Amino acid sequence: IFQPSKEMSRILFSTLVFGPACGFILGSVCTKFYVDFIFIDTSKLSITPDDPRWIGAWWAGFLLCGALLFFSALLMFGFPHSLPAREVDEGAESEQVMLPPALSQEYETPKPSNGVVLIHEPANSPTCCQQLRGMTAIPCACLGIFMGGLLVKKLNLSALGAIRMAMLVNLISTACYISFLFLGCNTGPVAGVTVSYGNE
Repeated sequence: IFQPSKEMSRILFSTLVFGPACGFILGSVCTKFYVDFIFIDTSKLSITPDDPRWIGAWWAGFLLCGALLFFSALLMFGFPHSLPAREVDEGAESEQVMLPPALSQEYETPKPSNGVVLIHEPANSPTCCQQLRGMTAIPCACLGIFMGGLLVKKLNLSALGAIRMAMLVNLISTACYISFLFLGCNTGPVAGVTVSYGNE
């Protein structure tokens, strides 16, 4: 079973910090265009982006991100629904010699009489709690949008106040993401990298 190293986990969680930043940059670029710039001639408009009556093309970012997600999802159809059981030739047992005796015995697989080693992944079905983890993202996002609108209404925030609140919340979430950089998974034994070679 593949186990990501601590460095890979840190890179993964650090990239999550740049997502909101890229979203804000894309939003600022899209709002420089008028909301109906496709249907009307914007050169005849008497207002500019500095005018309070200006409405930017807020929908353009959603269309762009949706198109990128759609085309990237098409690549996922190239993967099989499940991976078949692998058959490893008897000569692959020579790789076990490079591991120390203790680790070599730990990862040794029983071999049937025909000389072919069958490696079967453990069929551990996810528990109920593990299934609930993929179901918390969307409700939490909906709750965050609802609470944000409620706070803006209750506190009677202006546009500048709403921006300040959004920046504060993003700083707090960024600090939480940074704390993930100190977490990680144990790396499996790799001969010559994490463990020494068993032979000379």
